[in-house]
Amino acid sequence: MTTTTSDWPAANTQHGLLVAFGEFLQQHGLIERLMQVPVPQKTRRFSPQTKLVEFLTGILSGMEHLEDLNEGPHPLTNDTLVAQAWGQSGFAHYSSVSRTLEVCHAQTVEAVEQAISDFSQPFISAQVNELLRRGTAIIYDLDLMGQAVSPTSTTYPDARFGWMDDRVQLGYQLARVCVTGHDGERIWLAGFHHPGDTVSVACLKELITVAEVQTQIRPRRRTEWVQQRIKYQTQAVTRLQRLWEQQAAQVKGWDQTREKLIGQCYHAEQQLKESAFSAGKKARLREKRKAWQKRLPRLATRIVRGQQVRDKHHTEMVQAEQQLAELKTWCEKLKNDNRANPQPPAYVEARVDAGFVSGGNLTWLLEMGYCPNTKAPNDKTTQALRKLLPARPVWSPVGKNAEMIACGEYYLHDCPYPLIVALERFKLGREFHYATLLRYRDDGRSQFLGEWFHHYNARQIIEAGNKEMKGTFFVQHLMSHALPGIQIQVLFTGLAANAVHWCTPWLKDCSDHLTPKWQRTLNSSKHLVQVAANCAARVEQTHCGTALQFAPESPFPGVTLFLKGVPAFQLALGFNRPYKI
Repeated sequence: MTTTTSDWPAANTQHGLLVAFGEFLQQHGLIERLMQVPVPQKTRRFSPQTKLVEFLTGILSGMEHLEDLNEGPHPLTNDTLVAQAWGQSGFAHYSSVSRTLEVCHAQTVEAVEQAISDFSQPFISAQVNELLRRGTAIIYDLDLMGQAVSPTSTTYPDARFGWMDDRVQLGYQLARVCVTGHDGERIWLAGFHHPGDTVSVACLKELITVAEVQTQIRPRRRTEWVQQRIKYQTQAVTRLQRLWEQQAAQVKGWDQTREKLIGQCYHAEQQLKESAFSAGKKARLREKRKAWQKRLPRLATRIVRGQQVRDKHHTEMVQAEQQLAELKTWCEKLKNDNRANPQPPAYVEARVDAGFVSGGNLTWLLEMGYCPNTKAPNDKTTQALRKLLPARPVWSPVGKNAEMIACGEYYLHDCPYPLIVALERFKLGREFHYATLLRYRDDGRSQFLGEWFHHYNARQIIEAGNKEMKGTFFVQHLMSHALPGIQIQVLFTGLAANAVHWCTPWLKDCSDHLTPKWQRTLNSSKHLVQVAANCAARVEQTHCGTALQFAPESPFPGVTLFLKGVPAFQLALGFNRPYKI
């Protein structure tokens, strides 16, 4: 397929592939959705929605700082061809974009999030449906990434000191979740922006919950496990109630004895004042009174301590009753989930690092139907398991410098369910370093130690995604000092990472031919954004639609893209869909 000179309109751009990105997003309706986002700002030359679109365009061009819109090597604000490809008449000065980001509010962020979700849904559904059709596991990867700012900065709202990049820094934490598609590629599902002192363990539930919403996939809830906990909790409530009643009866008895002794002492005093008694009888009465008075302080102390024990049992009983009520509510919710999910997937895995692990989180994951694959949160578990090893344990090599040994089932602290555990060790210098891997499977399949080791470490897919966000889209360079602006940058960054991947098959179909270099570029999001999106190209309207030809001096001389439209989509017809949210 070749191009010829014609009389159709043609123009040059310094951001060749950005034109294609704009065409792709327009054809899928994203730009139209973004133009409906509410922003509390008046329209002067450019609408505030146009400036949000410009912000997204800049992110997809790989800009490092907001001022690059005007001060970069080839300013986007001067490229009206790109603006038109993105459905705009032009782009505003970066300072105007900055002011728009500053006035955005929570409703703006929510609307942007919804627009991105609507755009992403067909792509996510296509990948998930194919996983279900093949019977492949659904794997969610979770991670927490820091966004550091200057340690002396006072202009970033809610910025706090926390652990980022192996040291304490001021800034924010970005919690993200992704799913691995049938093609092995990463799909970002959602992200949450938190103050810098947020830790991973606090983010697990929100990430899993939003992943279920985005994929419309959830496993069968393990209600029978919760019912077993309800049984044990009912027994605990009964035991505490019995202890409380026994202690209350005992305290009541001691109190009655105390009142009786006080009465006896009083009557003894009255009798001693009367002269009708003989000296011997009065002496005996005085001895009794002395014994009664001696018992009173000890009895008072016993009553106080008994009341404390009684109140403690009562508090524990009330707490246990509350936990029982919560368990019953939780169980009913899980039953409702199952009733609305008649065909759940066979295996859904939550693959996380040790920072997300706690007894409560593991319990929640297991009862939600997930199969956790993670590491122990601290060295205490590892030390306890090492003490259980035989004198000469047989370690199995699982990697170049890694060995593992299976340890069977193990109960982690605060988790009532057993997990499969294995010790791993690495040799650094002359010393071995140890860690513990945890997992649960109920799909009837077992993994050898080597397979388990490599499968867990495949969670590097999300760590590579974090690296891509920093190295390709510069998410760590905050381009706004307003919290909604920062949140929109995070949303647009996740969108950009997904969109580049999703449009790659379309770009291949649009290419008149695939040179080796262009083929390699199509396989690299970083090269597509930082190289192809910043290459000179000629754009011309032809009978096939918009044609984009890279300049002879570009890295892709002679490569032409005929942007013919959106590739045909097989709409989800409801097959292999476990449920609908």
